Amino acid sequence: MNPLKLKILRIFIIFFTVQVSISLAQKNDIIIQDNWDQTTDKLAHSTTSFGLYYTLRYFEFSKFESFTAAALIGFSYEVYQINDPRETDSDFRGISIQDMGYNVLGILSAYIFDKAISITKTNLKKYQAANKKRSRDKYALK
Repeated sequence: MNPLKLKILRIFIIFFTVQVSISLAQKNDIIIQDNWDQTTDKLAHSTTSFGLYYTLRYFEFSKFESFTAAALIGFSYEVYQINDPRETDSDFRGISIQDMGYNVLGILSAYIFDKAISITKTNLKKYQAANKKRSRDKYALK
């Protein structure tokens, strides 16, 4: 692992530790009652997690690093919502398990998309290599 990725991972671990300690220091009723209906909030969670995972993969982070970073950022935002000063309705101040589920759905969708593109690239390279050899044989002098 290169030094930059190691430094980023250390920052995420420290940040995650702080977030967990903040969530454990709260009242026991921080998990809010929510549902699985697809709302704008749920769509935002899944697309943001998709984008985070896929962007990190584009910058050549490993699948594990990308998954971990996207999941930690999603979890951190949920912890932030416990004490969000802009949220006036106390029914929405807390951690939503359903939002976390949509975060994981976005990450899994990005993983499947990434896997499909990787397989397609591999098959395309094999096909091009086979056709290149075939076309050289076709025009070879005998």
